[in-house]
Amino acid sequence: MSSDLEAMFGEVVGKGFQSTVYARGEHAVKLYREGYPKRNVFSEAYIMVNLELANFPGPRIYEVLLVDGRYGLRMDRVKGKVMSEEDPARWKETLDVLVNLQCRLQKYDKVGGLPDLKQRLHHDLVKNDMLSADLKKNLLGILGRMPDGQALCHCDFHWDNVFFDGAKYTVIDLLQISRGDPAADAACSYAAYSFKEQDPRFKGRELAEYYLNTYCGESGISEKSVRQWLRVYAGTILGQVPEQFTPIVERFIAGS
Repeated sequence: MSSDLEAMFGEVVGKGFQSTVYARGEHAVKLYREGYPKRNVFSEAYIMVNLELANFPGPRIYEVLLVDGRYGLRMDRVKGKVMSEEDPARWKETLDVLVNLQCRLQKYDKVGGLPDLKQRLHHDLVKNDMLSADLKKNLLGILGRMPDGQALCHCDFHWDNVFFDGAKYTVIDLLQISRGDPAADAACSYAAYSFKEQDPRFKGRELAEYYLNTYCGESGISEKSVRQWLRVYAGTILGQVPEQFTPIVERFIAGS
């Protein structure tokens, strides 16, 4: 089957937990695993169309596909190199650039049709059976006290989801984009960088903490606000990420 898909869509250029990306010429196909929710695929397509209308720096989408029970999206092939592959010795400079880009993207105010972030997080907490009743109630209480916000929040913005071709940046994985408090967006990024704690290039939490300090300095948002959102976000992904990251997620939920 793999060779058949490559014959249809081109070479494999990326793999994630939920999808495989194939590319040939100017186009790429992001093909989701079998059983991936149809609703999520069409939601991502709708968000991408609205982002395109606002000239957001993401790939354009052309069609939704169904191939042997698997849904996919045909879109522009992303050019350039993923930012995580920049010179490892200059990772701080790379994060400086990405934080500046993230803060600029959060100010996009002409994108319609985006879901409400607090509503989405509320839904994800309620349906997460990995949380005890008391913990779920506590996290929902924290969420209820957090600000709504109207910033554009990517909710998975990190250096594996940004490409640079020498002239422009392209942001990928747009399914989670919502309107909300920018501190919540930063919490999602902080979690993603924290999952690199075992990377030998860094010393434990060095990468995540540098990101957080840089983001707070650039945005003027307090670290306390980001960490409050982090507890809520962690509650939504408990049991949803690879098992090796569970201790990190549990640490976030505990507020430590």
